[in-house]
Amino acid sequence: MIYGDMLTARVHIFRALGDRVRLEILEHLKEKSPLTVSTLCELSGKEQNLVSHHLSCLKNCGLVSSKKDGKNVNYSLKNKNIIKIINLADKHVRDILENVLSCEVVKNNSK
Repeated sequence: MIYGDMLTARVHIFRALGDRVRLEILEHLKEKSPLTVSTLCELSGKEQNLVSHHLSCLKNCGLVSSKKDGKNVNYSLKNKNIIKIINLADKHVRDILENVLSCEVVKNNSK
């Protein structure tokens, strides 16, 4: 197990999911997959180096996979369970949206 315990591994996966750009990439890959870095840049309006950096994190965390296709590298979700996690989070957030948006601790940690 990563660093010896499940709690630590859980912290790492939530950190990986706790970034706006990474969540946006996952959403795009959820909608249509596989996608190249160039396509993800177009869809997100983000620079190539930023998208590549976040894809590297998502790949290292086992959330996306890549496959070389000539000069292009195509990215897709490695495991469809991540969609379930995101959908469940969305459902939960809808139920407590006001509380989540007003949580000072989360606001202060996201700066």
